[in-house]
Amino acid sequence: MKLFGYNIDFNKVQNVSVNMPKTADIRKRITTPTQLYRGITDISTYKSAVIRAESLTAPQRSELYKVYKNIELDAHLTAAVNQRKNLTLSKDFDVLLNGEESEDLEKIIKHKWFRDFIDYSLDAIFYGHSLIQFDSVIDNAFKSVELVPREYVKPEFHIVTNTYADLSGYPYLDPPYNNWCIGVGKDRDLGLYMKAAPLVIWKKNALGAWSEFVEIFGSPIRIGKTNTRDEETRANMESMLRNMGVASYGVFDTDDLIELVESNRSDAFQVFDMMIQRCNSEISKLILGQTGTLDEKAYVGSAEVQERVLKNVAYNDEFFIEGVLNYQLVPMMTRLGIFPEGVKITVKAEDDLSLIEQSKIDIELIKTGKFTFTPEYLDEKYGSEVVVVNDPTDVVNIKNRLDNLYK
Repeated sequence: MKLFGYNIDFNKVQNVSVNMPKTADIRKRITTPTQLYRGITDISTYKSAVIRAESLTAPQRSELYKVYKNIELDAHLTAAVNQRKNLTLSKDFDVLLNGEESEDLEKIIKHKWFRDFIDYSLDAIFYGHSLIQFDSVIDNAFKSVELVPREYVKPEFHIVTNTYADLSGYPYLDPPYNNWCIGVGKDRDLGLYMKAAPLVIWKKNALGAWSEFVEIFGSPIRIGKTNTRDEETRANMESMLRNMGVASYGVFDTDDLIELVESNRSDAFQVFDMMIQRCNSEISKLILGQTGTLDEKAYVGSAEVQERVLKNVAYNDEFFIEGVLNYQLVPMMTRLGIFPEGVKITVKAEDDLSLIEQSKIDIELIKTGKFTFTPEYLDEKYGSEVVVVNDPTDVVNIKNRLDNLYK
């Protein structure tokens, strides 16, 4: 069978190489690349960006993506997102051909491009729709996988535009683009970052207010009083106060009245600290479904419950990724001649028992004296190379049995 000018024998794995046509690189359709700068973000900016992104007639996501660029700098949000993504990125994948595992086909996905594709696909959960561009195929492996800048993609219309403000462009679901790019996620989904943004903004405001509180009340204010009207003398006093440290200072007349009003509570800082903790816990619930695995101490019982909740989140992400792989990636790779018909990619099943639990069971079986294990099993199960040592007493036993036989 010929495909893209190459003779393809689907009875065995071929080393397929296919050059991507220049006309299929949809990134080249972006004529005026624009940098999305991180600016001052407040709740009003966020609300305005969401309204523009949700417009039914003229959706524009560029302002919302600027908000996302700001909030993705938050350490707690980054930790939560990485923890969730790593649950899937740490998995291995099986390639099945007509229901049977194929080691040869599995080697095709043992490349950097496949992990990058999974990474970009998972980003669609947080950012919303992601359009992923593939490069040429060399020996069954894509040269690279890159994300098309989101601000130029209008998933509502399935197009990539020349500029981020355009509403017409190039349909990535049509040839030749559909053989070299994949759109992951729902068309109008704005991702979990849309819900996380207010929490990060409020948290940032609390941190800013707390820093001002520390700056004003963390160190005693220095006050210089003088009744002189000589500008040089007052300037010298001000310079001296300024160089004494980072605390606030001021130069006043001897008759001036200075009054600093401060809360009488010794735990006034908790107003800020509790606000920050509340935002962090809400972010954890949003991204991970619980708080126990990231930033809070928990009793054994509650920790196990929260771990099961996280496993459910991970299972849902695995189901999502398997759908992307089998309904989008595999058909595209089949059209390119990399995969034969009947291929399916699944997340490799893990043993329910830990190695420690399994080893205890194996030890008890050996103790019965009725069972033993092959070196191959021990090597594969526990990753320890096993060498069979010949017992010198075996030679003596054989000699004794021979002597008894010929007596």
